[in-house]
Amino acid sequence: MDSRFFSPGSITALPTLGALRAAAAPIDPTVPLHDPTLEPRDEAVFLLTAAAEIEHALMVQYLYAAYSVRVVNGDPNQEKLEEVQELIIQIAREEMGHLATVQNLLHLVGGPLNFNREHSPYASEIYPFRFTLEPLTLDSLSKYVTAESPAELPPDMSQEERELVEQIHRDADQANGGQEVRHVGPIFARLEHLFAEGLADADLRLDTFDLHAKFSDWGFEPRNADAGEPLIVVSFPDTEVGLVREAAVAAVRAIGAQGEGFDSGPAGTESHFERFFDIYQRVSTLSSAGAVITWPVATNPNTTPVPSTSHSAPNEVAAALEAHASTGRITHPRARAWAHLFNLRYRLLLGQLGHFLRLDQALYSDAPGPQLGDRTARGLLLIGTFDEMRHLKKIAGKLAQLPKDNPPGPVHAGPTFELPYTLNLPDGEPQRWRMHLDASRAAVRIIEELRQSETDGFLDDLLAGDGKAQVVMQSLAQGNGIPPESLPTGFGKAVRILEEAVRGFTVNGRVHDNFWAEKTRDQFINEARPRPVQLNPDGSVVRDPNTAPLVQRLEGTAPGNRMPRFRPPVPAARIGFIRQWITEGCPDDSPPGQVGVDHERNPAPEALITPDPQPTSLSFESDIKVLFRTNPDRSSMLFKFDLHRYEDVRDHATDILARLEEGTMPCDGGWPPERIATFRQWIADGKQP
Repeated sequence: MDSRFFSPGSITALPTLGALRAAAAPIDPTVPLHDPTLEPRDEAVFLLTAAAEIEHALMVQYLYAAYSVRVVNGDPNQEKLEEVQELIIQIAREEMGHLATVQNLLHLVGGPLNFNREHSPYASEIYPFRFTLEPLTLDSLSKYVTAESPAELPPDMSQEERELVEQIHRDADQANGGQEVRHVGPIFARLEHLFAEGLADADLRLDTFDLHAKFSDWGFEPRNADAGEPLIVVSFPDTEVGLVREAAVAAVRAIGAQGEGFDSGPAGTESHFERFFDIYQRVSTLSSAGAVITWPVATNPNTTPVPSTSHSAPNEVAAALEAHASTGRITHPRARAWAHLFNLRYRLLLGQLGHFLRLDQALYSDAPGPQLGDRTARGLLLIGTFDEMRHLKKIAGKLAQLPKDNPPGPVHAGPTFELPYTLNLPDGEPQRWRMHLDASRAAVRIIEELRQSETDGFLDDLLAGDGKAQVVMQSLAQGNGIPPESLPTGFGKAVRILEEAVRGFTVNGRVHDNFWAEKTRDQFINEARPRPVQLNPDGSVVRDPNTAPLVQRLEGTAPGNRMPRFRPPVPAARIGFIRQWITEGCPDDSPPGQVGVDHERNPAPEALITPDPQPTSLSFESDIKVLFRTNPDRSSMLFKFDLHRYEDVRDHATDILARLEEGTMPCDGGWPPERIATFRQWIADGKQP
């Protein structure tokens, strides 16, 4: 990590999980974590800045792991792999909620917002483990389980589960380059103390609520408790300082309990630790059964250019960075173009999210008439951020299938998540919109280049959507308002409200899908299921919105579930427009007969290469040597043989396997069954070097 903020030694070294459990006393939250000691408000800003980077980094790494999962129609394990993928995506969503709440807390104490994160491969004093974009494996999962572990394991865990957790912790250290995974619980414990009694009343700003992210805008609830927990997006509307202080303490405590804190959360909830532990066991079972878990995506994929050979010899730091970049560098032209497109959409997401949290404005117009429920500039930033989340997910799926190298080899590219050259926003509103416009125009250039060599409906839809968005960005960048002609009207506006209520994502419910999409006004009125409005015998619309099933479901007055499920309610102003539209007889747009919402297509899938059912022979150098840790595995056996020397392990393989199977090796705990199976398979393959 560079020294822009978290310079070495500035934060008290965070404990490893082993040190935390071995300590005679719990961490003292009254002790400052910054050296030298800061003023309480200043330290709160410092720690919230650290927390923001931790949440952002974890979110991105979890998303990469989820996008690496190989979900293919017809695969015998498709349903199980889809469940694993969705479980990880939900944890990443919850990290997004944590990130939003941390920004709200930064507003509350008058600190600058922070959307940065780690981007180097080296250890940092504030991160639980080295930042690595890597496919989902038991090793990567071991780091996630360990980083999210509470100080004390849940009391209902069996002895067998506890032993597995201890093995996972040991594996996590090895997967983290031999360095123990740190625990970031002290950050949240110290923040809880600062908000409870360290900060003065005057340190809390009660005038920032209108800038906050709110659950009503960003919230999400899983289908059931097994799929995860509702997002923690806490805002602070109160004007009484004591109530705000209590709410801030509760928010910090909730984030820690759900994720990286010391506690595992209240009864009836499942923390990230418990869910990652469940995912680990699922993946272990699938791997043992021979399932193909992931696409063969690169570790730390990137679009960095190949260094010029004309330059002088690099220094040691430059050489190390180049060695890191070269292993994941994408050189295949198509994959590189898609990766650049991914990075620009990531930039648009971060830029619009940061802009949203700096703009004090209502989200929707409450003016009566045709403008009722129209999005304001801030409302456009909200839906624009969700649009980019959807785009990133789809492009990530494409990159996981594209080759990394030119000419193509066995390794695929993967989503890059490279940070833009700056995350700072200009001071003026027009200049902020101009920044988004520039990023969008750069994305369009890449789309147009891709369309010259490939046909893909997703690119066509993306280009059309960007063209409409740029009309608005251009107007706002010139200091004007939202062009009236860019806002939907009539039927188009009614169904656009429904589409935006689910943030543009596909609804895969048992009751209905996006029933409003791909329909004209007449198809929507007459054919949509569930039926949106009541019709008279002559086919005309009953103009009483109170009897309309659509209104009843949106307002939650009909039997059954409110619509949309798992998302916040549709705002009153937007329901007000739908009521108004029904009162007017559900008028069509001009010209009539247009489809109101065209659903964005998915990227065209790449030709699948069926994995070879016969695994290639395992080798000592690639598959076996890495299983033995330098310390204590290798060091404790050097008196007899060297576990990192091929000839020694080859000659003692039978004895080593026997000890592995009886659990007396390694000395600090037995290997999991799948690791022993790998060693056994290496022997069966002929002990290849």
